[in-house]
Amino acid sequence: MGSPLIDLLRRWAEMAGIDARRLPAASGSYTRLENYHDACRPGIPRREILAWERRHGFQLPVGLRAWLVLSNGLYTPSGPLIHPLSAIGPMVPFARLPEVVVQPESWFELGNPNVETVCIDLAYPWPSPDGGPPIFTSGDDQTRSRPLLIAPSFETWFVALLHHEGREYWFEPDFLDLGNPWEAHKRYAPAPPLPDRLRALAPFVLPLMHPGADDRSIASTLGISRTDLEALFRHLQHGHHGFAAP
Repeated sequence: MGSPLIDLLRRWAEMAGIDARRLPAASGSYTRLENYHDACRPGIPRREILAWERRHGFQLPVGLRAWLVLSNGLYTPSGPLIHPLSAIGPMVPFARLPEVVVQPESWFELGNPNVETVCIDLAYPWPSPDGGPPIFTSGDDQTRSRPLLIAPSFETWFVALLHHEGREYWFEPDFLDLGNPWEAHKRYAPAPPLPDRLRALAPFVLPLMHPGADDRSIASTLGISRTDLEALFRHLQHGHHGFAAP
């Protein structure tokens, strides 16, 4: 009799266009996940995924969409490797990135398996043959752990996760990360557009930008909304300014 989890993963590979030979062999590779009877849950309709994408303005990668249709999340006793769709939302920062004034809107929490949250940047595809929206860890100031890019795509991360029986393999001493998620975001994601009506204010906002800036006071001084100020921050923190000094 076949394993329900293995059967589900084979279906996932087919739906996601993944070569099934990339999955680990059935014998012994899924023991930790198979022994947890609540690892998988009923899938969700595609219309709910489409509604999530319309609401947040970003498209989920094919592999994640396929998994959610088959199982709304993936769980271990210590926490979800993949959240249910309802819990995939804007990342909660646990580590301060000094260069980031406003967190990118494309950073979403994907799972919370144990040590740190696992997140995805939906703004750009990683520049490699197997690249897609990259996967990164949130980092944690309390443990002095920095956010790190750990996979070039959801599919690559998920297959590696299966090979490691659901363990957080990215914390192993010999793991090679892909760098800083914010530096990669600035390099590969387009700067958020800045409306023409706000461009004249950019030179005045630029010297006031820093983490923890009093956005309410700055917005009031400039006579704009905090939403407008956030748009200025998001654009300017990419670093390609090109504005004349005030």
